[in-house]
Amino acid sequence: MAGPKFTPAQGLEARLARMLAPAVQRIAHQVEIEAKRLAPPTKRWVTMGDDKVRPTHVSANGQDVPGNLRFSIDSMRWDMVHRGVGPTTYMLEPLDESSRAVANLKNCRCRAHTDPEGIARHINTGQPVVAGKRVTVTVSVQAHMVVEAEVGTVYPGNLRSDGIHFMSRAAALVAARR
Repeated sequence: MAGPKFTPAQGLEARLARMLAPAVQRIAHQVEIEAKRLAPPTKRWVTMGDDKVRPTHVSANGQDVPGNLRFSIDSMRWDMVHRGVGPTTYMLEPLDESSRAVANLKNCRCRAHTDPEGIARHINTGQPVVAGKRVTVTVSVQAHMVVEAEVGTVYPGNLRSDGIHFMSRAAALVAARR
């Protein structure tokens, strides 16, 4: 025979949630630290800034993308006609031979400047939100192309995703420690 059913005192669950909120925030902060460690850098396309820079690279100058993604460069007509390249060439960096864009590579003097904290500086932990018996703390990142950096994108001719899942991996690492 079953004994009497236990019913917690009214408001006990909400009080416990408020007591646990700081611990939940500490866990979320650990996720933030891991996400910052795993986040890709950003990179910026930089030209020489003189009159010898080809127009397709002038338009790319200053383009910022996460380090695991590609720059989008206007294709040159020769590459479109002779190499079957579409209107956009996707390059990991200037002089990226995997792009098949020979005309966009020849005599290129452009460089990519890397910012190791490019995405990491935008990762933050919010304040705990207690709603009844639930505690929620959000770890978020707001940066250019951050969704694509997390889950990847498929470029024409490239069937693999370039996502690195830095946010989800950070959460999994912290959860595994617990």
